[in-house]
Amino acid sequence: MDFLTIGGLLVAFCSVFLANWLGGGEVILLLNLPSAIIVIVGSMGATLMQSRVKDALDAAKLLKWSLFPPSYDLQKARLLVGTLSNKARRLSLVSLDADIAALGNSFATRALQMAIDGADPDMLYERLHDEAIRIRDKRQSSISFLESVGGYAPTLGIMGSVLGLIQAMANLDSPEALGHGIAVAFVSTLYGQGFANLVVFPIAKKLSNYCDQELLYNQLLIDGVHGIAIGKHPQRLDLELSGYE
Repeated sequence: MDFLTIGGLLVAFCSVFLANWLGGGEVILLLNLPSAIIVIVGSMGATLMQSRVKDALDAAKLLKWSLFPPSYDLQKARLLVGTLSNKARRLSLVSLDADIAALGNSFATRALQMAIDGADPDMLYERLHDEAIRIRDKRQSSISFLESVGGYAPTLGIMGSVLGLIQAMANLDSPEALGHGIAVAFVSTLYGQGFANLVVFPIAKKLSNYCDQELLYNQLLIDGVHGIAIGKHPQRLDLELSGYE
């Protein structure tokens, strides 16, 4: 589990409540269920209107990376490629068939299987490269879905504030109730800005970084499998892969 995500959220929200408390504000005024509903549910609803069901499902699946991130160990992958390269040079490319199940990565498994099956190395390189880009584009579509949620949130927050002011104006004959109502009304604006800039956009940025790592990892595998397929010397292949960091 990525405790930085949880820790970051706690620090961000605690800073808001602390600033409100130090300024003499009442904490209870920051807790408003109608504001949360119009900002969070409204933002998601607006985003769903512009998207497909598949986009929403893919975004929900990718969202779990914020708490349970994937691991892309480039050094380990480089050592694995070196081991496979040495084995293929000593025995044969077909001998690597027994190592496919141990790779533990679907992309690496397909790449090595295609090489063992005798695919043309250059065509293999191009197909794998295109697949890696497609995977990256698919992830980015999910991230764009989340960013759209964050983009709508501030506007929905303003709408919530306007709605709250309309309700507050109904209490013009009671100055005390009017002041309380106006204070609560502006909580929606705070929720909209906070939800977008303290939750959605930071998580989207983190997911984008993981996508960059995944693409780099897959590119290392592509270069490694291509080198093995064309019979490149293991030491030369390892030297070429040393640039991946």
